[in-house]
Amino acid sequence: MALIATPARRRLAMIALLTLAASGGVVRWLAPNPSTLRDIGTLLLVLWLPAVGNLIAYFVKRLPRSAPPATDFAPDAAFAPQLQVQLEAVELPVAQRAALDGSEHRCTLLVGRHGFTARLERPLTESVVQHEGGMARLQLLHPTVALRRLTPGTEFHVLAGTIAIAKGRVLQVAA
Repeated sequence: MALIATPARRRLAMIALLTLAASGGVVRWLAPNPSTLRDIGTLLLVLWLPAVGNLIAYFVKRLPRSAPPATDFAPDAAFAPQLQVQLEAVELPVAQRAALDGSEHRCTLLVGRHGFTARLERPLTESVVQHEGGMARLQLLHPTVALRRLTPGTEFHVLAGTIAIAKGRVLQVAA
């Protein structure tokens, strides 16, 4: 049968560990200096360490957590471009071209090993695949993070899901 850790049981364990540690301190204080009893008191005195670790974990658990960052654009949010880019479509097999969602605006900009979620003003298939690239405007999901890496002249790859659909270059950052 499994022993379930509840707050009451944790408190009892804390009380037991601190009591044993305090008794170890008393034994160590009363025992003669070079003796086995003093060594046992020293071992009992060390039992306060897990109690302090448990107390620190209790306070860390009580700290308020920050909200996780957004993972998608708000459905009713207006398009607000932050980058103007030049896109050049890559050759896609017919099967991959057919697998693209015709209404999808979101994409991932890949700069080296860093990826940034963005969306285009028009759907991906219309902006990139059908027109073989050209100029486009992008809105970034987390612009404060992405704009540090996406400076004018930066080259990147555009991914729709896991499919690389274009190469691009940042022309200018919108004010």
